Amino acid sequence: MLSALTDQTDRPRRCFPTAGIALVAILAAGLACSAPILIGQPLPAGVTPTSVPAFATPTPGGRVSVWLITPMGQVADSSATAAPIGSIVAPAATATAAFATLRAATLAAAVSPAVPVYQPTECPAAANPAPPARPANFDDYPQTIGLYLSQGGATTTLETILRSWGALTPNRGVVQANADLTGAGFPEVIISLADPSLLNASGPTPGQLLVYGCSQGGYRLLYGTSYNAQTMLPELKRVGNMNGGPKAQLVYAQQLCPTVTSACMQTMEIMDWDSVIGTFRHLNNMPIDATGARIKIADVDGDGLLEISLRVEPPSNTPLDAAAGPPRSYTTIWDWNGANYVQAETIYDAPVYRIHAAYDADFSFDEGNFSAALKAYDKVRDDPNYQPWIDPNELFTLRAYAEFRKLLAYAALKQNHSVTNALTVLQTENPPGSPASGWSDLAGAFVDAYQRVRGLHKICGSAINFMNSRPDILALLNSYGPNNHTYSPAEICPF
Repeated sequence: MLSALTDQTDRPRRCFPTAGIALVAILAAGLACSAPILIGQPLPAGVTPTSVPAFATPTPGGRVSVWLITPMGQVADSSATAAPIGSIVAPAATATAAFATLRAATLAAAVSPAVPVYQPTECPAAANPAPPARPANFDDYPQTIGLYLSQGGATTTLETILRSWGALTPNRGVVQANADLTGAGFPEVIISLADPSLLNASGPTPGQLLVYGCSQGGYRLLYGTSYNAQTMLPELKRVGNMNGGPKAQLVYAQQLCPTVTSACMQTMEIMDWDSVIGTFRHLNNMPIDATGARIKIADVDGDGLLEISLRVEPPSNTPLDAAAGPPRSYTTIWDWNGANYVQAETIYDAPVYRIHAAYDADFSFDEGNFSAALKAYDKVRDDPNYQPWIDPNELFTLRAYAEFRKLLAYAALKQNHSVTNALTVLQTENPPGSPASGWSDLAGAFVDAYQRVRGLHKICGSAINFMNSRPDILALLNSYGPNNHTYSPAEICPF
């Protein structure tokens, strides 16, 4: 796992071993990302191969048994934590919405009469049944497919049938039957298919993912994604072992497109068979946001287990969105912790915009690395290579903000002389009526309390009360749009 990672390029990384640790941008070069792993194609170098079990010999006889009720237990908690300091807010927020919507829809579909716990048994005998008629409604496809498989229909023939219906196209949909997901000794049938009536040649098309398993001489639907006009065709990213366990996992990405004109959101799921309760369960218990990301599944840290890397970069062929704020490329890595796949690390590219350099300095400050933070805040103030955003007063504000945070660091280090010097700098550079004079006033309120009150917590309480009475102080700092962080007074003085 990533705790054992040694980065030969000495790139700073962000690791989050526990919830509640603030994320802030960190000086780092982005990870190189390859194209997504495609089902049916050779795995790239560095990816742990997964053995493919052979088909089990079908057992003659038995009755046709097709369960089409989505089993309970495939819905997990969709709660999400608040966006921490310096994090890219928009993708996390959209992922939470998409994740909650998709899982809520799955839960609604799963609220149905209880069915027996799935016990894998014999597969149906191979036969050559007549091809089924194309259902009039897409909602009837799962039952039609299950009946055909239960009658001994071959998956190769089924693929041809689905293509003739328009549910599979050269670049969309798949029929795969070479992975044992349940550990029963024979493979399940995995099908992703598009709704032919809503086929979109130039964009996402609604569709569904279905997983069938052998039971009592027939096939039963073990897992199915929810379906409506907003849930796009799920895309298989990997069918194979991810975490070194005894079974293969099912990894797919799915887009949610609320309206024709709105941007689509994308989440990923890692599904694992739970033989105790007889259903698939989510190995990621939090949203995996893949919106706008290049997806890579590989053994990043060389521990023999596979990680998911999501690389997000601003589009190179579109103009910057002033309302969204300055963009910043980053890579998020999800790693196996022994129980779940968790967001283990976010690596931001070196800052291009000055506000992102401030986020980097904040990260060092919040970790208690005041020496590094002081140097980073000096770069925020003085480095001429950082690009500005839109507000003409940005440089005055960020220089003042950086000097105020330096003042706090000096206070934490009990360097009283440096606290006084920082206050002098702020007051000299930001006299009354100047664009960033609010930071000078805030520093004066802090130092006044610092000289009278014991304990940085109480002193920060006074500073927070001052900021609450002066919303102008944080106005520009919080004007960078949904792609960037919104500060609260408590974050500015966090002691």
